[in-house]
Amino acid sequence: MTATNRRRPLAFDGRLVRAELVENAAGCPATGVVTNLSDEAMIVAGAVPGVVPPWKSTILRGGRIARAARASIVDVPVDANLGGVVLDGWDWFGNRMAAFPRTTPLYISPRDVVGEVEINPWAFANDPEPRAERARFRLELNLWWAPPRTDAGLHHRHDFLEIHTQIFGRGRIQIFADGEGRDLYREISTAPGDTHDPIARVEGVRDFRYPWHRGWTDEDCIWMAIEFHPLAA
Repeated sequence: MTATNRRRPLAFDGRLVRAELVENAAGCPATGVVTNLSDEAMIVAGAVPGVVPPWKSTILRGGRIARAARASIVDVPVDANLGGVVLDGWDWFGNRMAAFPRTTPLYISPRDVVGEVEINPWAFANDPEPRAERARFRLELNLWWAPPRTDAGLHHRHDFLEIHTQIFGRGRIQIFADGEGRDLYREISTAPGDTHDPIARVEGVRDFRYPWHRGWTDEDCIWMAIEFHPLAA
């Protein structure tokens, strides 16, 4: 029998952001932004039990996860001097991408590989005509932090599927028709506890096409990237 409530700190658990992973949750107490990291519904305990769909999130304050295959619990207990997260082993993103603008204050946490999942990428991306094909992916998590009015960088290339959960602060995902950032045609608002739908077009189980997009912070923001890296067939 598989043990219930298997909990461990995530790689980015620190002094200002508390973060843990729980697997096979059953009556598990939780405080923070709780993200369902599985293809099964997560059930939240209550007088009327709540349902959190696959790859979505909610905020619990002393609540309990009644049932979940896998979930992350990330909390910011005190928001003063939040930029201090960069002293918890985080890295300025320009250290990883030489072309990144030197004046952009975007920081990335350590990365955590939380396991493998099998999904239908077309169904995951809400394709109106999904193919009946599944594939295995390595599931990785990391956090990002940026102060207000940060342009997190316009880009359109990923060799993985990704979604984001907003942990703290309000921002936007902005989608453009061009690579210069002049033709904005769509915005997805992000508030704490939100996990947005994928914006990728799936062209094959390991082939994804993204529009030009960027993160934009209206306030001091922390968000969690959820990445699905294709595994070999």
